[in-house]
Amino acid sequence: MARIAVRERTDTKIKRVERSVKKHAQEEPRFQHELKEMQEVDDLRKIDDDVEDIATLLQWRAPEHIHQIRSPKWFALFAAGITIIAVGFGLFGNFIASLTIAMIGAYMFVVAQHKPSIVRYRLMTEGVALNTALYHYKHLEAFNIIYEPGDVKTVILKSSRRLVPLIHMEIGDADPVAIREILVEFVHEDVHLEEPIIDIWARRLGF
Repeated sequence: MARIAVRERTDTKIKRVERSVKKHAQEEPRFQHELKEMQEVDDLRKIDDDVEDIATLLQWRAPEHIHQIRSPKWFALFAAGITIIAVGFGLFGNFIASLTIAMIGAYMFVVAQHKPSIVRYRLMTEGVALNTALYHYKHLEAFNIIYEPGDVKTVILKSSRRLVPLIHMEIGDADPVAIREILVEFVHEDVHLEEPIIDIWARRLGF
């Protein structure tokens, strides 16, 4: 019963926003032009703020990824491990592999110290937005919500575009039920859609 009530509230909200969008489009030529442009562009900086606000169904802010605080011991062990591997390749004469490992290690060392940026996530009438980047629903094939408090809380969206095959939206303190109830109206839900194995291992290693 609770789920049905949530679905009904979501349907009502979507219809209310769609009616508001339609009303503004009929009354203001500028609004109609902006809406048509929003159906084509991927950069919301080209769209007026008031049009974006009216076309937004749900929004929240969250870090771009889970930040894990690491101790000096962790950094020391990490540096020692990378050094041993790089030196090992060097001793066997594989200097290219040795240099590659050293460069990857240096990059990962920098990433490990970087605090994640706060991202503005939005579910809109035309697609999902990460800050000013808009991903249209027509290019999204499926989504799944992976919600394991204390470990991972994220929305994974599968895109038909090869350059960005997977899109991640961190949930943070937002309501995953509200997010799902809106997304399921626009995108197919695939409960078997999972994180890439590299993301899972990166998180387990502390990244």
